[in-house]
Amino acid sequence: MLVSDRPMSFAASQRLPFRLIPLVARLPWVLSSFEGSKPPMTDQPSSDYRSSVSDHRRPTAVFVMEWVPQYRLPFYNRVRDAAAARGVDVRLIHGDPPASRRKRDDAKVVPWAEYVPNRLWTVKGLELTAQPVLRRLRGVDLLILQQETGLLLNYPMLAASRLGGPTVALWGHGHNFNPLEANALAEGVKSKVTRWADWVFAYTERSKAVFESIGVPADRITVVQNSVDITDFRHPSGEPSGDVVKLLETLRSEGKRVGWIVSALDRWKRVPFLLEVLDSVASGRDDFAFIAIGAGDDADLLVEASRLRPWLHVLGARFGADKAAIGALAELTIHPGLAGLHVVESFATESPMVTEDLEYHSHEVDYLSEANSVVLPKGTTAAGYADAVNRLFDNESELDALRRGCAESADRYSIEQMVDKFTDGIVNALEHRRSSSRGRSRPISRSPTGSS
Repeated sequence: MLVSDRPMSFAASQRLPFRLIPLVARLPWVLSSFEGSKPPMTDQPSSDYRSSVSDHRRPTAVFVMEWVPQYRLPFYNRVRDAAAARGVDVRLIHGDPPASRRKRDDAKVVPWAEYVPNRLWTVKGLELTAQPVLRRLRGVDLLILQQETGLLLNYPMLAASRLGGPTVALWGHGHNFNPLEANALAEGVKSKVTRWADWVFAYTERSKAVFESIGVPADRITVVQNSVDITDFRHPSGEPSGDVVKLLETLRSEGKRVGWIVSALDRWKRVPFLLEVLDSVASGRDDFAFIAIGAGDDADLLVEASRLRPWLHVLGARFGADKAAIGALAELTIHPGLAGLHVVESFATESPMVTEDLEYHSHEVDYLSEANSVVLPKGTTAAGYADAVNRLFDNESELDALRRGCAESADRYSIEQMVDKFTDGIVNALEHRRSSSRGRSRPISRSPTGSS
């Protein structure tokens, strides 16, 4: 078996703790599977990284994802097309969501992807996932894996990469920003193995700072500026469901001021506190209505509450034309719990988010500003929260200013930007590994947009 004689990178300087995960015992088979997948060693410069693969085929980048949520499907479709235009074939392999995510009811089987069921275990509260996909990875040039401690495939593939296997990139936040959920041991392992990666895709600038702090060089990090597709909000296709049409017609005819939430309704969304806020808003005005979209462990709390609150409408998981129609009527996003990509949807619908400064928000909360949202101090009471909501309903000029800020932010944090940046990262990761294997520095292929 041949092993690449390329110079050891920063990741190779880290001692590989093979005892961590039993899967690493399969390392010899993994390496033999990829023998010959690396570009040939040569001193002759190549004008195009696409011609550097041994058999002149196009390089292949493979996403291996635990599962695919509904909101991520447009991204994979777009990045596959964008990468193809730059000479890289993209594949996607995925399985099913873990038990903790199934109640969200938003998993998708991607038509062009390769579906491989995962094998799941829970050990002392930590979900472990085996993705039995090794035989599908023969001859690939770049693997894009999730930066998650419980995904067992990561360990042998990162180890194989250090010894001549394919380029491995990790995609993630850097560490778990929810201090109430983070596992110290798991986060320590995550930091260690992240340094083995050839490349990193960071969700946001804050994620990049985390990666740099654990030892990943800045020139091997692509900030993708995580986003979702908002096309349906701006250019709806199809017709909403009959129940949605009927509800929205009623709310319009009654002149209701409409707030909404679109989210996985789990414990991090603070559903009991949300209900307190909504009750306080409704107690102060007769023209209030609230629509909840989403599924999750705490969705039943809202369903039960709606039986005694005629202004509360709980619709479950909705997508496409349904969500677009509701978003077009909503005036405020009332979201007291963990906020993430819902921020982008508040921009798309020009329904400014009212949230609270919480330590466990996802990184996308960094997109919020005084120009597009209201972020209340941590510890704000339900009554204080309701006062902020009612102030916006009663102050049309202030609400209009925030709507304009949302419209501007929707353009700044678009999925088009994310796809451009991610595609650049794919090309750069392939170019970096080829340059490293030759022991020389080579220019990175840039897209016409010049994003990085």
